[in-house]
Formats: sequence, C-alpha cells, structure tokens
Amino acid sequence: MLKAGRAQLRAVAHAVVTRNESLILTLEPHAELHTRRLLAGHRDIRVTSARRTPELNRAVGGVARSKHLEGRAVDLAGPGGSLRHLARQLRASRFTHLYGHPTEVIDEGDHLHVAW
Repeated sequence: MLKAGRAQLRAVAHAVVTRNESLILTLEPHAELHTRRLLAGHRDIRVTSARRTPELNRAVGGVARSKHLEGRAVDLAGPGGSLRHLARQLRASRFTHLYGHPTEVIDEGDHLHVAW
C-alpha cells in the first residue's frame, strides 16, 4: 500500500512539472528566466497559464492588452499562504532585482498574476 502511494505521488509530481515546463516554454526569454527562478524558490507553486492566443485570452476573460498575449505573464496557483507570501516578495522585488522587476503583481483571489 505504501509503495503504491509513493508511486502515485511521484506520478502527480511528474505531471505538475511537465505541465509547468510546457507552459514556461511558451514565454519570452526574460519572463521564462524569472518564472524559473521564482518556481525554484517556491516548490508548492505551479503555473496555470502563460502565453495565450487571442482566442484563449477572450475565452478566459482576459483583458484585450494582456501581457499573456506577448508571453510576458504567468498565472500562478498554490496554497493560499504561499501565494500571499510570494505576492509580498514579488512586490518587494520591484526594488531589489530578486525576480527581475515584475511590472504587474495582481492577487486574483484563486491565483496570482505576474507580468514582466
């Protein structure tokens, strides 16, 4: 029973990493670099959205000039406390270079929107 549980956890972790990677690869190089740095320090955070087509952006209710359309934004999800902590770090990094001066850090309630 314990072995099956560990195998399932590994499979879920692999699926999350694979999905994160596929979304990250759609970003512009600057946003990709900073997203990777951000995720390396916050293992419980995952990417839920990155570059979008105009059709997808409209379908999800994105704004017309969304930075997702340019591959310069990500939406992040994870435990609420982790998202709030990350939002504070990102807002502070506008002045410290830690995460590459994000131009937008928006707490959307169920996810965090970050753009460079």
